[in-house]
Amino acid sequence: MSARPVVIKIGGRALDAPGAARELAAEIAALAGAAVIVHGGGVEVSAWCERLGILPRFHDGLRVTDQPTLEIATAILAGLANKRLVAALRAAGVDAVGIAALDGGVAEIVPHPDAASLGAVGAVRAVHPALLELLLGSGRTPVLASIGALDGALMNLNADDLAAALAGALGARALVLLSDTPGLKLGGALVPRLSPVSLAAALDHPDVQGGMRPKLRAARTALDGGVARVHIAAWEGAGTLAALLDGGERGTTVLAGNSVESSTAHGALAASNRPQAHP
Repeated sequence: MSARPVVIKIGGRALDAPGAARELAAEIAALAGAAVIVHGGGVEVSAWCERLGILPRFHDGLRVTDQPTLEIATAILAGLANKRLVAALRAAGVDAVGIAALDGGVAEIVPHPDAASLGAVGAVRAVHPALLELLLGSGRTPVLASIGALDGALMNLNADDLAAALAGALGARALVLLSDTPGLKLGGALVPRLSPVSLAAALDHPDVQGGMRPKLRAARTALDGGVARVHIAAWEGAGTLAALLDGGERGTTVLAGNSVESSTAHGALAASNRPQAHP
């Protein structure tokens, strides 16, 4: 590869707005450099579970995946959600190729450390990027669904974790985690920047719950893998991706190294941990 790619993870309700998928596809088509896209589809998986009488359940921000849920997740993520996104990208002129994490052995997985509570959920142990590098080298854009396999059995993967592992293995110039979440909020205030030190403190903060925890853990994994910056932001329409990659003040940016220690982050962490005064 002649240039380091950007890894973009799309999740939540990021593309629910009319025309959002088309706008994102146009931005990816205009990128200066290669991209690898990882997508979730949890909202749609939950909706199909409910249609079929299965109650969606979550543990520490991750989906509890029993066998019926696994079958629905595989059908939606590796099928409908993946191909819908590939279609939008190809319509914008992006030579997109849809695969799952198990295809070509891209993601080597193990049972999740909390598999006793989560069920058929895997964790990425290693990434073998040969297939992705082949696609990128031929000018194509890989679009990965977060479905893996272990010993012949399908397993659900957290898409944030998968994107982080891919970013490190590919030497990505940035990891972008796009969803309907505007970024990290502490004490009700958006935290624009985090360093590794303030990231560790945020992971222990009581305000950080639900889906934000996997995102922050993914940011830590990406930084540990050598990625210089991670953006956690909401899709806000045309121009969102370009603004993030150009360093615009959107969402929360996690930067490697201690030279970017954010006083704002430290202030928010300190203030939100401070006992409230009572009259």
